[in-house]
Amino acid sequence: MTDTTTPRVLTIAGSDVSGGAGIEADLKMIDEYGAFGTAVVTCVVTFDPNDSFGHAINFLDTDLIVQQLESTLAIHDFTVLKSGMLGSVDSALALAARLRENQLPYVFDPVLVCKGSGTMVDLKDLFVENLVPLATVITPNLEEAATLTGADPIDSIDGMVEAARAIRAMGAKHVVVKGGARLAGPDAADVLLEETEAGERITVLTAPKAHEKLVNGAGCSFASSIAAGLATGLDVAEAVRSAKARVAHGIAASLTNATGVDSLFHPAARVQPQEGLFVTVEEYSPEG
Repeated sequence: MTDTTTPRVLTIAGSDVSGGAGIEADLKMIDEYGAFGTAVVTCVVTFDPNDSFGHAINFLDTDLIVQQLESTLAIHDFTVLKSGMLGSVDSALALAARLRENQLPYVFDPVLVCKGSGTMVDLKDLFVENLVPLATVITPNLEEAATLTGADPIDSIDGMVEAARAIRAMGAKHVVVKGGARLAGPDAADVLLEETEAGERITVLTAPKAHEKLVNGAGCSFASSIAAGLATGLDVAEAVRSAKARVAHGIAASLTNATGVDSLFHPAARVQPQEGLFVTVEEYSPEG
């Protein structure tokens, strides 16, 4: 008899051998929700210890990516799909084709830059035309939001709201623009734009910054946490708030390593919660 009670989440992303980001991060976060995760690997990120731990990104052949995707979709009936680093135009188009066929809820982390490497993946136009309109929730950071919308660098809540509205106009159902620790001030802030029956609803989620260190995997973990939250029955607002809290605890308990960029500690909210860490959710009010 097939078990239909356990939520199943598929992540399509790169493998990060440091363990903090990519599919390694996604599967850890999916486990934290009691969901079952599987993965399609699009690339492998490695580090050179003889060259200041510089990144190397090796993309898999599109045929192998598609073979993985077809295999896992045939094996499991998934509740939610999530994607991160896709790697190539062909693999992104293959994903878009399958999303149109199955119409599953889709959390889209539009990865365009590998943190710490400055490596830009030039998929902006393809994302806008093929994947943004399919997204149940899209989670760009400040740089990705500016790139997708063609905006100037974003450095304020108002700018994040403007970008969220522009991305919503591209077809995404719900938009989270991640300001995180990149915005000035004591709090890490994100903007959520939801489409509700009553119309547009915009909220600002904030949590105290634990520290100013770079942490690898925050974006991946945030998107996979949203996907797992949706898979386990949370609505969008609840899933985003839960993801914000879990990632904030993971950042506070981040692990140092030889690369100089900390690794997010995924079970921190459960096993090592940060005292006094809380998420505040407020309705958006324009400055001035």
